[in-house]
Amino acid sequence: MKKTWYHRLLLSYFPILFVTVGIIVFLSVSMLSEFSISETEKANRIFVKYVIDSMETSLKGVERVILEETGNSDAFYHFFEMKDTDDAGLVYYETSKEIHKILDDNPLLQSVYLYRAKDQEVLTINSLEKLDTFPDKAYVLQALQQPAGSGWSGVRSYSGLTLQPPEQVISMSKKALLPFGNQGIIVVNVRVDQLLRIVDEMMNPSITFMNIADAEGAQVYPVTSAKLTGQGKEASEGSVVTNIYSKLIGWTFVSGIRGGRMFSWVSTISHMWISIGVLTILFSLIYTVYVTRRNYKPIERIMQQIHAHQSRNQLKGSDEFSFIGKVLENLIDQTGRYEKQYQEDLIVRRKQFFQELISSRSSVSEKAWAENMPRFKLPDTYTNLQFGTAEIDGFAAFQTTYSVTDQNLLKFALTNVVQEFSDPEWLTVWAEWISEKRLAILFIVNAPALNEQQNTMELLDRFRIWVAVNLKFSMTVGVGRNVASLAELGLSFSESISALEYKMSLGNNQVICYEELRGVKSVDSHKYYQRMDALSQDFRLEGTAWQLQVDELVHDLEQDLLKEVEIRHLLQYWMRMLQRMIELLPGEYTAYWNDKFRQSLTEAIETIETAEELLPIFADSLKQMHKHYLDLRESKSHHSMLSDMRKYIEDNYANPDLSLNMISDEFGINAKYASHLFKEAYGMKFVDFLMNLRMEEAKKLLLASDASLQDISEKVGYTHAISFGRTFKKVVGVTPGDYRKYTQIT
Repeated sequence: MKKTWYHRLLLSYFPILFVTVGIIVFLSVSMLSEFSISETEKANRIFVKYVIDSMETSLKGVERVILEETGNSDAFYHFFEMKDTDDAGLVYYETSKEIHKILDDNPLLQSVYLYRAKDQEVLTINSLEKLDTFPDKAYVLQALQQPAGSGWSGVRSYSGLTLQPPEQVISMSKKALLPFGNQGIIVVNVRVDQLLRIVDEMMNPSITFMNIADAEGAQVYPVTSAKLTGQGKEASEGSVVTNIYSKLIGWTFVSGIRGGRMFSWVSTISHMWISIGVLTILFSLIYTVYVTRRNYKPIERIMQQIHAHQSRNQLKGSDEFSFIGKVLENLIDQTGRYEKQYQEDLIVRRKQFFQELISSRSSVSEKAWAENMPRFKLPDTYTNLQFGTAEIDGFAAFQTTYSVTDQNLLKFALTNVVQEFSDPEWLTVWAEWISEKRLAILFIVNAPALNEQQNTMELLDRFRIWVAVNLKFSMTVGVGRNVASLAELGLSFSESISALEYKMSLGNNQVICYEELRGVKSVDSHKYYQRMDALSQDFRLEGTAWQLQVDELVHDLEQDLLKEVEIRHLLQYWMRMLQRMIELLPGEYTAYWNDKFRQSLTEAIETIETAEELLPIFADSLKQMHKHYLDLRESKSHHSMLSDMRKYIEDNYANPDLSLNMISDEFGINAKYASHLFKEAYGMKFVDFLMNLRMEEAKKLLLASDASLQDISEKVGYTHAISFGRTFKKVVGVTPGDYRKYTQIT
């Protein structure tokens, strides 16, 4: 960039020597001074308005959050409209949790409390008190008398807890509930120091000063006890340029420019030029170049610094001041975007750093730990570290029961609950979700004299019990070893995951310590493969021996300590071997297996989480399949025998001695069992079948011959015609003689 401003300054001095030096110089300097002052005032006014807008935007955001909660929060509604039948403890807990969430989401807030008019009770995040004993009673009474929309109070002292020192806050009260607001009020307290931090972040105290006073004239910023001077009066820091009153906050903002060398020099020259004009004219020719170069050096240094930091983003301007202005505009824009992005990225960086810690190849150094932990508001010192991993039991049912939104809320609540178990004296808990169903928990211990292993185990057990009692599901927790360095932290996490691998054998809803599992003798799973092979080969055995062997094998699996992957692989292997054996049988067995058991067992192996639940289902299915195989095989053998029995009856129905006993002797089976099989196969008793068969033959003989009733009765197995006639009438409805006569007539 050319030194345009340098040459302009140099050439501006020469006309002073030739053309009415005094007048031109006076006018030029006056115009430059006025322009500079005007631009300075404008920039200062913009700066003050920006500060006010930032504060008002923050406070409006707080007010909007409170209005939304008042109108939409079920917890607030139940608090203000609490009935005698409601669970008061649960209502207070849910409301306090809602207040806690508001405070977490709004760093400006010092506290929020609710006043219920009907019983004059005040609920804070930490307590429930009567109004008469509440420390902020005076403000509550004042707020009740004020109309709706009274705005923010003046600066006042308030402490949320008795033992905490009071803080400077400004307060706002909102009537509850909407739309009439007769049930009580909601009081919001905003930290003044957090609000004033906006000024500290935006203002350069070496160039600009700012004084802020409340409605009563008390100085709010800088924090002193002095009263501000009158409006427009010169402050000790420099010249007052801007004085703006904020109706929303009720504060007066007074700002100006500190008296630097350049500003004082220009002002002095502007006012005293006439008296020193003659001397300046005589000295100007010699001193012009010197003064110009001296005045340009600060700008030159600024330009060099800007170029050093803007090498990647070359900005253009007609001169140095234009260039500097563009740089400042770019810097302000980048700063605003950076602040917003910083808050959004902090959560992401926190999760990324946590992922680095749990990595088996973690490269996090002590230096990186010390640099990052304070950013996350976590301690950077420790004596021991330990990982635990909590897993939601029955996760498939959890996903089915709750919507995605409810799942996220429950996970957020679980994270907060486990972190609430922290003890400031010796333990900090850092928890992050590492998968849909697993919550990794890092214990940062800072107490060398304590038994950390025992204490963390007790803490996790309390957390497990809390989940089981208060929620409709449970969690199983795996715990790794205590480590003394970051290099071993990944090992502790891996052990916590390994402990969860034994969840299927040990069961749900418990704390599993990896150190305790190391002392248990490992089980050789290969012996089960051999037994499963043998059982698959013996599937065709009759009786209950095969089913007893299945029960014995399942019992051994339940007693041994095996990993989840081992149990699932064993059962899958057993299924494959049985399927191969079943496929060697007739197709009806394979079809029954595929329809009834194959798909259900596959799903059970993949989804059920505990051996206690999975193995009985698996064993019962196999035994049912084996029973079906035996029943079907037995029914096939009975069918052949029943066919022979029927043919024997049809061949010997004329024998008067034909009976069940005769058939049982002929076929070598029990008479009662033969009757049972006969009825099951043909739907009638043996006696009825034989009687119907004899009567059908008698009908044929009555029509086809003129034989006497005695002869016909003997041919169909009756020795006496009377017995035959009685039976014929019972079955057919008429006597044999009438049947022959009526049939012949027809």
